[in-house]
Amino acid sequence: MRALRLALLLLAGLLAGAGLALGYLAYAHTRDLPDLSQLDRLRLTATSTLYARDGTPLAQIASVEEGRAIRRGLVRLGEVSPAAVAALVFSEDRRFFGHYGVDLVRLFGALYAILRGDLQGGSTITTQVLKNTLLRDLAQDRSLERKFKEWVLALEVERRYTKAEILEMYLNVVPWGGNAVGIKGAAEAYFGKDPAALTLAEGLYLASLVPAPNARYADLKGVRGRMRFLLDQMVAEGWVSPEAAEAAWREPIAPRGWRVRYDEEGNLLEAELVDPEARILRQLDYRMAPHFVLEVRRFLEARFGREKVYGQGGLRVYTTLDPAMQRAAEAAARNARLPDGAELALVGLDPETGEVLALVGGVRREGDEYNRATRALRNPGSAVKPLVYATAFEAGWTQATPVPDRPLEFPDPSQPGGIWRPRNFSGTFLNREVTLRQAHNLSLNLPAVYTAQAVGVERVAEKLAQAGFAVRYPTLAIAIGGASVTPVDLAAAYAAFANGGYRVTPLFVKRVEDAQGRVLFEARPERRRLFDPLAAYQGWDLLKGFVYDLGERGLGHRARVPGRVVGGKTGTTNEARDLWFAGVTRGLSAVVWVGRDDNQPLRMGGREPSSSVVNPPIWRDFVTEALRGRPGGDFPPPPGLVRVRVDLASGLPAEGGVEVLVPEGRVPQAPSPPAQGPEGLLGEGGLVPEPPIP
Repeated sequence: MRALRLALLLLAGLLAGAGLALGYLAYAHTRDLPDLSQLDRLRLTATSTLYARDGTPLAQIASVEEGRAIRRGLVRLGEVSPAAVAALVFSEDRRFFGHYGVDLVRLFGALYAILRGDLQGGSTITTQVLKNTLLRDLAQDRSLERKFKEWVLALEVERRYTKAEILEMYLNVVPWGGNAVGIKGAAEAYFGKDPAALTLAEGLYLASLVPAPNARYADLKGVRGRMRFLLDQMVAEGWVSPEAAEAAWREPIAPRGWRVRYDEEGNLLEAELVDPEARILRQLDYRMAPHFVLEVRRFLEARFGREKVYGQGGLRVYTTLDPAMQRAAEAAARNARLPDGAELALVGLDPETGEVLALVGGVRREGDEYNRATRALRNPGSAVKPLVYATAFEAGWTQATPVPDRPLEFPDPSQPGGIWRPRNFSGTFLNREVTLRQAHNLSLNLPAVYTAQAVGVERVAEKLAQAGFAVRYPTLAIAIGGASVTPVDLAAAYAAFANGGYRVTPLFVKRVEDAQGRVLFEARPERRRLFDPLAAYQGWDLLKGFVYDLGERGLGHRARVPGRVVGGKTGTTNEARDLWFAGVTRGLSAVVWVGRDDNQPLRMGGREPSSSVVNPPIWRDFVTEALRGRPGGDFPPPPGLVRVRVDLASGLPAEGGVEVLVPEGRVPQAPSPPAQGPEGLLGEGGLVPEPPIP
C-alpha cells in the first residue's frame, strides 16, 4: 500500500511538474502576442480583374506579396459553393462548429506528439487563420512557440468573431500551392472557374491539397485516394448521402496542367502532368488583346500608383474593349499580307465617345510589350491631308476650289542647296489647276502644300496640334506628313469627320471599383471642337470621294465594305517607311499602320510597297467583321450644305460630274459667255467666288 501511495505521489509530482513546465513554456512563449485587433485592419492583397465592355473577364493583374505575384481574390462566404465549403471543413476541421478555437481531441493528440518530439498536429481552421496572418513569420517553424501562440490567440479569435467570419477569413488566406492564395485563387488556378461554381468533387480535390499543395498537385493518384477516403467518411458521418458521394467520385475532374482519363466507375486510368505551370498566374494574365491590356495597366499605375495596383489590388476594371471587334481586329492582322520585317498596328474607336473598341499593337513577337498603336509616333504621310483641307474649308474653301499642281520651291537650309522642292509621289505633276477634291483623290502633294501656304501654315500647325499631332515647327512640310502622330491619335482625329467636328480623347477604361464595389474612377467622354460642322462634313465627303470617285482606279477602292458607306485616306512616307490607312464609317473610326520598328524602308517582293495596296484590305477585313450586323448608311449632312455635280478637273458644274457637298452661297457657277465689244472677251459673269491662290 505504501508503495502504491509513493507511486501515486510520484505520478502526481510528475504531472504537476509537467503542468508547471508546460505552464512556464506557455507563459514564456505567449508574453509577446501580436495585437488581435490587427485582424480587423488586416489588408489582404488581391488580384485585379479587367472586364470587357460586355462584362466578360478580359485579364487579371496579380498583386505582389514579398516580391512575387499572388493569385487571390477576396470572397464572402456566400460566394463559395456550399459543397466546396463542406468538403474543406470536413477535411481540415470537422469539429469546427463545435469547438472554441482549439479542438481538444486534436489538442491532446498534438500534446502526445510533442512528447514524442513531433510538433505537428492540433491544427484547426481558426489556428490556420492565425498561422497565415498574424503569425505568418512563424508559419514555417515547427516550434512550441508557434503552437502555444496559436492556441492562446485562437481562444480570443473565437470570442471576438463568429464562426462564419472565421471561416470567411480562412477561405481568403489559406495558401493552395503555386501562387494561388484563398479559395477564389485556387478555383481559378486549378479549374478556371469561380468558387461559387465548384462541385463537391472539386472541393474535395482542393481540400486534399491543403496540407502540402505543391507536392500533392504532382500526385493526382494519391489525391484521388484521399478523396475516396474523405467521401467514405462523409457518408459515414452523415455529411453527404451515398448517392451524392458516388456522383462526386464519378465526376471526371481534370485540374489544370493534367491530362486524365477515367472509366465509368470513376477510376483513374491515365494521368499525366503535361504542364506544371498551367496553374500559375502570371503577373499579367490576359485572355485576348495583350496590348490593350498593357495600356489599361499603364493607366491604372498612373491613376492609382503601383502600390494600389500591386500592393493592394482587388480592383474591378471595366474597360471599353468590344470582344467581337477585337477578334475581328486580330483576325485581320493575322491574315494581313505585310512587307518584309514589317510590324502592324490597328485601332478602332467609337467616333462619338472615343472609347477604344479594338486594338492590335503588334503581330510579330510573342510577349512583345511595345504597343505601336499608342506609342509609335510616326509620320502619317498623306493621311494628314484631309485635316489640312478641312482647315481650308473653315477658311471658306470648297471641294471645287481650284488648286495648282505645279513645281514650287522654298528656302530650307537643311536641304541640298538650301532649297526644299516638294514633289508628288509619282515624281511628276500636272502643271495646271485641279479641284481640291481631285487633288485629294490623286493624293497629290503639291496642291496640299499650296493649300497650307494659302490658308496659313501657322493655322494648319495649330489645327494639327489640336488634333493630337506632335508639331515641332510650323513648316509647310506638315501639310504632307511632316508632323508625327500615333495610330490611336490619328483615329481620334479622324473621328471629327464622323461626329460633327470633335476630336475625341481615346478612352480605355470606363469604370474602376475596389473589392467592396466602391467606384474609384468613372470616365466621362472628352470631346474638343476641332472643325465646325460644315467643314467636318465636307471632310467626310472628301474621304468618301477618295474611296469611290475613281472606281477601280482609285487609291482607296480596296477599303470598300459591301453594304456600308466608308471614307478614308492612305498615307505613304518617304521610301515607304510608314504605310497608313485611316478611315471612318458609321460607328467606327479606324486606323491601320504598317512599318518597321527600326524605321528602315519597307520592301515587298523586292519593291517599295504602296499603302494603297497594303493597308486598305486590312482595314476592310477588320471593319467588315467588326460591324457585321450593325447599322450602316451615311451620316446626314448638317444644315447649310447643298449637293452639286462638278467636273473634278475644273470644278465647274457638270451634269455628268461627281456629286459633292458645298456650303450654300459657295456653289460653283458656270462662266458666262465671253462679252463682245471693245472691252474685249472678259465678262463679269465669269468670275468664280473662290479665294485666290498665291
